[in-house]
This record gives sequence, C-alpha cells and structure tokens, in this order.
Amino acid sequence: MTERPTIHMVLHQPAGAIPHESAYKHTDVDGDRLLISTALFDDGTPGIYFRTDPNGSSVPLTDLPGLIAQLQVIAEVSQAEADEAGERS
Repeated sequence: MTERPTIHMVLHQPAGAIPHESAYKHTDVDGDRLLISTALFDDGTPGIYFRTDPNGSSVPLTDLPGLIAQLQVIAEVSQAEADEAGERS
C-alpha cells in the first residue's frame, strides 16, 4: 500500500487585516461589498484595511457620518491591537 503524502497548508489573513467586530461592512444597491477593518503591518504599525468587490462599492452621502465615525473606532481599535501586540513581543 502506498502512503499518501502529507500536505501542509498555511492560511494567511488578507493583506494585514485583523478580523474585528469594529469592522464597517456595507453592500451597495447593486450588491457590491465594502469592508473596512483593522490592520497590523509586519513591523507592528497599526493601520486600516479596505476591501471591496472588483467593481468597487458606493456609499451614499447620507451614510458618510456613520462611516467616518466608524473609521475613528476602527483606528482606535487598530492602535490598541498594535499596542497589545507590542507588549506581547
């Protein structure tokens, strides 16, 4: 009987994104999605991660105040996560 080879897989989070409940999620009128979340660069620098579907995603101006407020929340969480990661290293 031939032994099956062992396959090792490494799953990476998309481009520095750290899933967090503070994320801003939006679907526009034609179904295109927008995700804004916390990010942590390899050097420990906090950031904000943006992802859309290939066609991009439109946000109505009436939603802009909520988006801006959530961006501030995401930025604060990203900084806190970076600070916490720095304390662990």
